[in-house]
Amino acid sequence: MTLEILICTTVERLHRVAQLLLPPMKEVSYMVSCQGGEPQEDENAPFGREDVVLLTMPERGLSKNRNKAFLSSTGDLLLLCDDDEVLNEETVQGIISDFEQHPEWDIIQYEAEGLGKHYPSEYVSSVELALRRWVADSVRFDERFGLGSPELASGEEEVFLHDARGAGATLGYLPKVVCRVEGESTGKRFLADGRVQRSKGAVFCYTRGKCYAYYKCTREAMGWMLRKRVNPLPLLRNMYWGIRYVKA
Repeated sequence: MTLEILICTTVERLHRVAQLLLPPMKEVSYMVSCQGGEPQEDENAPFGREDVVLLTMPERGLSKNRNKAFLSSTGDLLLLCDDDEVLNEETVQGIISDFEQHPEWDIIQYEAEGLGKHYPSEYVSSVELALRRWVADSVRFDERFGLGSPELASGEEEVFLHDARGAGATLGYLPKVVCRVEGESTGKRFLADGRVQRSKGAVFCYTRGKCYAYYKCTREAMGWMLRKRVNPLPLLRNMYWGIRYVKA
């Protein structure tokens, strides 16, 4: 089996990818998918390696970028990656054997440092995921969700996993750190970003239905009011908007 690491970045941040690449490994390659236009010629210099392919796309949107990488990838196994990570070489080296030892799993969730999470966690981040080829061929990220999308700034991984399970994929968890994330998680901006609030309502609705979504969003807003004395009305307005958006 072969492992392909799919790194999503933007033309403005392409220079960061060089520090992410590990020393060459047998059966491991990289695809750097760059959104937002063509990089300057000197920005290609860090990728003068046979195991690295640079892919460009003019459109914006993280989910569009991941889908483009899926379509262009060739590895038997795929590891999702962003440009603000530091990969754990030992864990990456073991991904192929992890899938060989667990033929019953189609997607493996690893751990990521820097997200402020306690594992095992029901909330999954894209950068924790490795998956088999058939999953990428069968399931796509919903391009209404994720950074760069017009209305919903997060939630793309929860929707992706919901669709993957619907397609028959099984998810396993291994307590191994695959990376350290050095950037801020979008979900941490919930109170400050209306598009993240909209995403919360949209994800609840997409994965559990409209009635459950209204119940969970109301409970979420009331919880913030009781814990932090946050005005619940803007939260409710945005989360309810997200519910209506995915049902439209």
